[in-house]
Amino acid sequence: MFNIYTNDQPISTDSDVKHYIYADDTAIAVQHDQFGNVEEKLSTTLDILGKYYRRNYLKPNPSKTQICAFHLRNRCANRILNVYWNEKKITNTQYPKYLGITLDRSLTYRSHCENTKHKIMTRNGILRKLSGSTWGCNPHVIRTTALALCFSAGEYASPVWGRSSHTKKVDVALNESCRLITGCLKNTPVEQLYILSGIAPPLIRRSTQAD
Repeated sequence: MFNIYTNDQPISTDSDVKHYIYADDTAIAVQHDQFGNVEEKLSTTLDILGKYYRRNYLKPNPSKTQICAFHLRNRCANRILNVYWNEKKITNTQYPKYLGITLDRSLTYRSHCENTKHKIMTRNGILRKLSGSTWGCNPHVIRTTALALCFSAGEYASPVWGRSSHTKKVDVALNESCRLITGCLKNTPVEQLYILSGIAPPLIRRSTQAD
C-alpha cells in the first residue's frame, strides 16, 4: 500500500541527481566534483520531497536519515556534508547501510566483509553444535544447514562487493563451515574441503552470481 500511495514521488530532473527506491527504502545519490554543489543539490531535492510528503499527509523523519560522501580524496576523508531537512541537520555516517550492505567512503567494502565474516562465524557455532564426533546430524543435514545459514549470508549481494580485496575475510569463515561439514582437521588443504563437501569454492560461486 505504501508503494502505491507514494508512486508519484517527485523525481529530480537534474542529471546529477539519482533516485533509488526499493520497497520503503529510498536513497538519493548526487554526483559532482565539488562538495558545495553536492550539498546544494541534496538540500534542494530533500526540500521538494518534504513538500510532497506534507502535501500527502506523510511525515518525513530526518533523525533517521543518514548521509555519506563517497570519494577517494584522502585529504578530505573527514569532510562533513552540511545538509538540512526540515531545519534539522542530516547525520553524517562513515558506514551507511543500504539494503543490508555496509558501504564506506571509498567503496572498499571492508566493513561489510568483516561484518559478514562475524555473522558466518556465529552461525558456524550452530553447525558445531550439530556436528559432534560421537553424535550429531549426518553430513547431508549439516551441508544443507551450512548452505542455508552460512553460505546464504556469505553470498548475499555478492555481485556488489564480490570484487573487493577484502573478500578473503569472508572466505575464511566459509572455509570453517566446510571443515565442519566434512569433519576434516585444520591441516587439510582448503581446496580439498570443497571437493569433499560437494560445494564450489566461494570465488566461483560469487563469479557465477555476478554473471
